[in-house]
Amino acid sequence: MSEPEVIQKALKAVQGDDPEEAREALMLALTEHPDRLDLVHTLAIMELQNGDPEMALDLAEKAAAVARERREPGDAILLPQLLLAQGAAHEELRRPEAALAAYDAVLQAEEDHPLAIQGKGHLLLAWGQIDNGVSVLQEAIDAGKDEARFLEATEKLILGVKNFVSEDLHPRNFVDAHRGGYVEFFNHHATEMAEKGWIAEAARMRKDDDGNLVPVVAEGAKPYAGTRVDLVDPQTGQAGLVGEQPMIVAVQNHEIIAQTAIVFSWPNTEFPVWGSSQMPWNLLSICIRFDGGDPEAAADPTIGDWFSAGFDGAFGSTDQGRFHSISDPELLDQNTVRYQLDCGRAEAAAIDDLLKRLGVLNSTHPIAGVLIGRGFLPAAP
Repeated sequence: MSEPEVIQKALKAVQGDDPEEAREALMLALTEHPDRLDLVHTLAIMELQNGDPEMALDLAEKAAAVARERREPGDAILLPQLLLAQGAAHEELRRPEAALAAYDAVLQAEEDHPLAIQGKGHLLLAWGQIDNGVSVLQEAIDAGKDEARFLEATEKLILGVKNFVSEDLHPRNFVDAHRGGYVEFFNHHATEMAEKGWIAEAARMRKDDDGNLVPVVAEGAKPYAGTRVDLVDPQTGQAGLVGEQPMIVAVQNHEIIAQTAIVFSWPNTEFPVWGSSQMPWNLLSICIRFDGGDPEAAADPTIGDWFSAGFDGAFGSTDQGRFHSISDPELLDQNTVRYQLDCGRAEAAAIDDLLKRLGVLNSTHPIAGVLIGRGFLPAAP
């Protein structure tokens, strides 16, 4: 039996290159055929790809509930896919516990499900559980149910993680690699555009009531959150961006572990610190968890002073090497706050300075953990 025309159009649109057209076609098809959970799953994946994990999670959870209740023949096959979509959505929403529960739900029904094993293993690595993550990924290899090319990639990743650990390398290497790679890239473009009269790292400034130049701060942003543009044409005011995406850079001879976020312990600190194999210098994530109290109120004065110092050139020179921007603080849970920075061409010493400042803060507001880079802040050891 052929598919209804509205579904045929939706499936054709999904194969095209216009995500919005595909999304609209799927929603129209589901209006007429709400029982088609396969279309709901496809729509959930599209919402994930389009940056709306909350919508994706809502779709996947509702479809999974229907699949469990009605128990039609195809639902048993589709249910694991819906749970995997939930896991991915929870990861995007920075809920590792919920993501782990979704992957485990799949594995309870099929203990060697390749996608669930891979999802769980990568999640554990990104959560600082290195030994557990490697062990779970090894299960995927031992089961041998995935495609050969994926199993080979997993073997290489496991070996890469073990090599990094066995060489006793410090996560600080990731700071140097990302900063160095991004600054080299930035300098190349800045030099090219300087020949055309463009200026690098110009701050957005205005005059205050007393006639002094002060940074422009977006309405509602923190008072310290000034911004610098990567490049600007002073004749027209046109701004240019160096690198449209967060730039991932590998540590030499350890390229494989840059392909996914892996969180390693940062030794010899006054409080627990972790560093990620992915620390894009133009979008650097810093998570801080406190033992209690209001995390934003505790962290913000220190982060504000640190950012202001970097914005003014404390980690660079008189004409370059300054922080470019910082996000508003984001509460991840009742004890954890996250900031994201474009560090511009600031020196890697900025991270050392941050940890020193947090060490001072720790004496009055005990810190349970800090994560520099992508991934999930582990529980304190």
